[in-house]
Amino acid sequence: MSTLVSLDLDSIDCYRSIHGLQRGSPPDVNLALERWLPRFLDVFAKLEVRATIFVIGADLERDMQTHGRGTAILARALAEGHELANHSHSHDYALHTWPAADIAADLRLCDSLLREIGANPRGFRAPGYTHDRTMLMQAAALGYSYDSSSLPSPTYYLAKLGILGARRLLGRGSASQASGARSFLGPATVHYLPEFGLWEVPISVSRTLRLPLTGTFLLGDSPPMMSRFQAKALRREAASTKHLHLEFHAIDLADVEADGIEPAIVKHQRELATPLDRRLERLVKLLEARGGGIPIARAMARHLR
Repeated sequence: MSTLVSLDLDSIDCYRSIHGLQRGSPPDVNLALERWLPRFLDVFAKLEVRATIFVIGADLERDMQTHGRGTAILARALAEGHELANHSHSHDYALHTWPAADIAADLRLCDSLLREIGANPRGFRAPGYTHDRTMLMQAAALGYSYDSSSLPSPTYYLAKLGILGARRLLGRGSASQASGARSFLGPATVHYLPEFGLWEVPISVSRTLRLPLTGTFLLGDSPPMMSRFQAKALRREAASTKHLHLEFHAIDLADVEADGIEPAIVKHQRELATPLDRRLERLVKLLEARGGGIPIARAMARHLR
């Protein structure tokens, strides 16, 4: 078996924006870097897992300009053999609608911040997976070798459209995008994009319903669109499938009480209703069953320029 592991450091404000909630203020905007990331790093260290960590530039920049605790944790990640990659600077879910020059500036700023702390970014992941030709061109212009924005799950996309439609009927906003269908279609295997000189490394989906094999669907008791029985079956598939790209989000290891997560977020992020110790146990069991995991760049080393 082969296992790629990636981790998105989306801040808690990312979830507030997609659920139409009021944005917060420090210190809770630092939770992803200061509390959630170390929990993943501890598990990874115990199991000798190495991951690709997609960093939001704006969060790193804010941390660097203040106390630097999150920057120190990212330095730990580098020292332990993890890869740091570009998740944009702004993490604007509508980034794909920006002019090309603005997208280029956004990605370049995140890239420069990562290099400032000693990283050598090789890849990119778009906010909310929503990417297009222009965005891929800007990633390629930075000299990157791969993109990992594809989540080939039409099931997920249709469910997202349904949720966004219901929100509009209720008069509730969301930063999540209805456009960008191409991000949720296409092959589920690694493939080359000759137009851009990039490899596309999709996030894995299940064989039948093409459900995302991500922390949101694998760690909680009752994932979205699924019964508990179906959730168990999905975890079994993730543990046994031959080639797997597991994607996690930092919030997957949030502690609702200790981290002060408001009930409105817990209501929408269903995995948070499952106690942290149970999510941790499932994470460990899954990674043990997979025999560990490696970063994207290491897996793609023979293909990367």
